Amino acid sequence: MRKFVLLVFISFFCCVSCANAQKEKKEIKASDILKTIEKGKPVQIVGKIIVDDLDFSQANEPFVLDAFNVQTEITSNIFFSHCVFMGNVTSNSSKGKTNLQSVFKNNLIFNQCDFRGEVDFRSAVVFGKVDFSQSTFRKQANFNNISVWSKSSYFDNMVAEQKFSMIYASFFGNVSFLDAKFQEKTSFQEIKVNGNLSFINAVFADNVDFALMEAGRTLFNYAVFEKNVSFGNARFSSSAEFINTTFGGDVNVENAYFADVVKINGTENIDFSKAFFVRK
Repeated sequence: MRKFVLLVFISFFCCVSCANAQKEKKEIKASDILKTIEKGKPVQIVGKIIVDDLDFSQANEPFVLDAFNVQTEITSNIFFSHCVFMGNVTSNSSKGKTNLQSVFKNNLIFNQCDFRGEVDFRSAVVFGKVDFSQSTFRKQANFNNISVWSKSSYFDNMVAEQKFSMIYASFFGNVSFLDAKFQEKTSFQEIKVNGNLSFINAVFADNVDFALMEAGRTLFNYAVFEKNVSFGNARFSSSAEFINTTFGGDVNVENAYFADVVKINGTENIDFSKAFFVRK
């Protein structure tokens, strides 16, 4: 009987220990990620839970730009897939009047990730590929003033459950938001895209602002705007397509500049009378 009780106790202890070991193995601290970056090694993390705030601006020793701005240079390739971020993910911080920003020399990839906290990549500079495809932003996501120098950036199938902002962002290649879903107010005001900008089949459940945007070939085919949208003073340097686009609210294209063909097959509710067309 004693042997039986002992075996049961040992089995229970082993099960608990294994469960704790699996939990610890699945969870990872942000500090461990920063240590990998400090060593200049690539960050390649799949299927993990990052339990606290991840601030890339704290990864390396910063260098001074001017009296108010310093930068942290990150040479590591950053790759996350199927990860859950419980805290905030940011690339910037401040101390007094000094702003600390991050420069990513390689790829910045968060594929199929779940962001439970806020995401803030304001003023980040990225020279590699940017990819947030199939990721979910459960709180506010801020990409204002981000500069991306790669040929293509991807936000395909992403879901923004709260406010999503990409104001004054600069992309020197193509950007794709194929099948993206925006559930709250969204702003791409003054975004600049040298290549193609695609929102094919995207859904905007609340008001969205594209005022003063500048882009090459722009695709809004089959996109759904459930409320108001503004393209006021936007500049389309190549063709603009609104094929079978659905507009549920007001559409503002006042002073919008179209340098090439505009395709609006199957689309209603757009008054182009105050827009400018260069191509006849």
